[in-house]
Amino acid sequence: MVELTNLARADKLRALAEATARAALKAAPDAREELLEASNTLSSLAHTSELRIKKQEEPVKILPSNATRDELTSARSRQATRRGAETYLPTLSDVAQVLPNALLRCALFSSSRKVPTLNDQVLSGDTSLLVVNKTIASFNNVTVTLNGYELCQFDRIVYATCLDYYRERPLSPETENKHVGTTFYEFAKRMGRSYSVRLHRSIRASLLRLSFAQLRIRRDRLNLEVPKFLSVSFEDSEQGDGESAIAGAPLGSDRLWLRVSESVAELFGPGAWTALERKAMDYSGLQGWLASFYATHQGPLWLSVKKLHELSGYESRFSNFRKGLCDALDKLKADDTPPSCRIAEYHFSNDGTKIQVHRVSWKTD
Repeated sequence: MVELTNLARADKLRALAEATARAALKAAPDAREELLEASNTLSSLAHTSELRIKKQEEPVKILPSNATRDELTSARSRQATRRGAETYLPTLSDVAQVLPNALLRCALFSSSRKVPTLNDQVLSGDTSLLVVNKTIASFNNVTVTLNGYELCQFDRIVYATCLDYYRERPLSPETENKHVGTTFYEFAKRMGRSYSVRLHRSIRASLLRLSFAQLRIRRDRLNLEVPKFLSVSFEDSEQGDGESAIAGAPLGSDRLWLRVSESVAELFGPGAWTALERKAMDYSGLQGWLASFYATHQGPLWLSVKKLHELSGYESRFSNFRKGLCDALDKLKADDTPPSCRIAEYHFSNDGTKIQVHRVSWKTD
């Protein structure tokens, strides 16, 4: 009876969280943040109730406030960790960045090249592009639902860069409006790219897309809500004097303020995240999606080519997918491909409907 009562309470809290998140998407900007925080609080309460019912391991390791640095480092090598009031992402090496497997094994960061062509509309505030409760292609044991703008591989790169700012700092508490400040020039450098006006606009459009993203993930009969993927605000730097100074023109010194909240930590449970070398993170299109997708697996598996087409969000029709798939995998066989995603070989089934991919780092009998 107690379990049934707790489950009913979790379901009610989940429904309230979803309703609040939907209201936030339609709310005025000054009210959106408060509604998203309320939705996240309700979602966290529901998630905690579900974990207690199912007696599953908490995705965020809890340490006492006086835990040593060694204890924190050890816990972070396995999962997101909370020490006292501070929540940290898993430990990041200097040559790698981390992302959740749940986001790399679906079509959220799609391989489609259409999304970046809509940058001008996003920058102008065109809300007609927003999707509501869109089901993202994923494996059968996972359901991913998106509210906001559709995302692409460039957004994956930008989001990984945002998380990189939290390499050694705790994530922002839900109750605090705590941001990390940087410039567009520094952000581009952290991405491993040379600053340009074109890149500036692409980064800004990507950050706006990410700031609208609200995710709902269901896995292993558990629900996880991320009502605020990212918060961002911009501050244009003062223009210089002279004819070259154009009001509103992008400058590398323009500032941006990032906030990744603690709700994201729920995605980084034990075995639920992957560290990718920075070079691998920079791949785009289908090559980028395949690199990160196979990096999340520990061994080869046969997978339907049709399912791979759906998971990757490939923009062209299925009849063209096999050639694009082979071209992308062949690029990942290059000697300079990072070991975490370098492909040794791949095989199609006799009827051509399935494919098995082998990474160099996997030991085969």
